[in-house]
Amino acid sequence: MSRLTVAVVVILALASPQVLAAGEPVVLAKSVELKLAKNEIAIYVGDMHCSHCAKKIAGKLYRVKGVVKVKTDVKQNLAIVTPQAKKQVDSKAAWAAVRAAGFKPTKLIGPQGTFVADAKTKGPVKAPESAVPNPS
Repeated sequence: MSRLTVAVVVILALASPQVLAAGEPVVLAKSVELKLAKNEIAIYVGDMHCSHCAKKIAGKLYRVKGVVKVKTDVKQNLAIVTPQAKKQVDSKAAWAAVRAAGFKPTKLIGPQGTFVADAKTKGPVKAPESAVPNPS
């Protein structure tokens, strides 16, 4: 595998909420462009199955300081958190809220960076900045 191919696989692994197992083929869902406002947070939840799950997650996220809106997408396993104007929601508090609802966040994207689940603690750890070679 060339360096570029490895970099692309790593980026896809970080961009996808699925976990890649060694030796298994990579199956990616249809790519959806995620547009976030300046201070919004996107949280991917690995086991959001239905609208009841989404409501439970949203209920916990609304209790996080500064949250004014939560939009969920069950098909994308995604919750988008909107903070108060000119405020920022703490990424770790949002992660903890999803866990408190009984669900497993897999990835969080926000103004404080991109976080993924730690293999041991299941808590958020900042994802390394991808080192993608410049194609030019």
